[in-house]
Amino acid sequence: LAFFEILLWLGLAKLSDDINLAKTFRSRVIWEEANRRKIIMRQFIMFGRPIDQYRTRLNGRLFYFDSLPIPSKLQAMRKNWDDKFLLKKELSKKNIPVPLYHTFASFWPQDLEKIFSKFKKPIIVKPRVGSRGRHTVTNIHTIEQFRSGIDVAKQICAHISVEEHLMGDVCRATFVNGKLMGFYRGVVPFVFGDGVKTVRQLILEKDAHRHERVEKILINKEMEDYILRLGFGLNDVLPRGVRLSLSYRTGRLFGGTTKEMLDELHPSFVPILTEAARMVGLPVIGFDCIVPEPTEDAFTQRWGIIECNTLPFIDLHYYALEGHPKNIAGAIWDLWRL
Repeated sequence: LAFFEILLWLGLAKLSDDINLAKTFRSRVIWEEANRRKIIMRQFIMFGRPIDQYRTRLNGRLFYFDSLPIPSKLQAMRKNWDDKFLLKKELSKKNIPVPLYHTFASFWPQDLEKIFSKFKKPIIVKPRVGSRGRHTVTNIHTIEQFRSGIDVAKQICAHISVEEHLMGDVCRATFVNGKLMGFYRGVVPFVFGDGVKTVRQLILEKDAHRHERVEKILINKEMEDYILRLGFGLNDVLPRGVRLSLSYRTGRLFGGTTKEMLDELHPSFVPILTEAARMVGLPVIGFDCIVPEPTEDAFTQRWGIIECNTLPFIDLHYYALEGHPKNIAGAIWDLWRL
């Protein structure tokens, strides 16, 4: 608070009332809810550039926050839950589903073939901390691909996480004050083979009929490497009936689809996810899960929690292509009533 206020006093920064300058959609939905509640929320402009820091006055006191207005007294984090290995280790103790996992330091000599042999293929390699999906390599089947994946992941973090490649869609379970407030499903872009057209032709055909809010599928080296690990090239004819995913990245920004489906989620998932939220103990949490079918019994399918987000993108639950938006921003502002 003192740091920001001094910058304002020196004239090195200012506050903006323009909601259109919000740095993220996550911050924008918070700001929209603040406006509905007559809460004055202003954005910090540092050296002429808007940043994802905001100021409000609540209960008679000034408060600065990073995107989500979480009361300081509730933010104490006992452990680094953004650490993928630590999260899975603690969840496993409570028999909460997670993929098989292993971690190691990339700067220390390792028997990579021994580590590789522990897993049923395919596997995933990602940085142990951070990334937001960057520098993650999926569908790894060979030791050469494994080594290449390590080289990619260690650009973000020296500690590597190796995981079982669960089959299913990436889902986000968002909790506020221990209650499941939203369950979002992101589907990767994919094409179906007809035995005539090449993968490239199928992509172009799919793009020509995409929803107006869905971005074009980007054909680049990342995609080529991804589908190559699945055994196909862009110029290969895709056999009839074969469903080929084109990326590990999910959602409409990458040519896929999205759905808010808390209303359809099978009730068996709720106590399991709630126990995970209780363990983490933070007021706002987003769990990333891989789930084959969220509408079916959790105990009849192989699924698992793969990551924990302590500053989750709640806007996912607002802007999905399908389903009914959930007012998660409202629940976050309600934390100030506790």
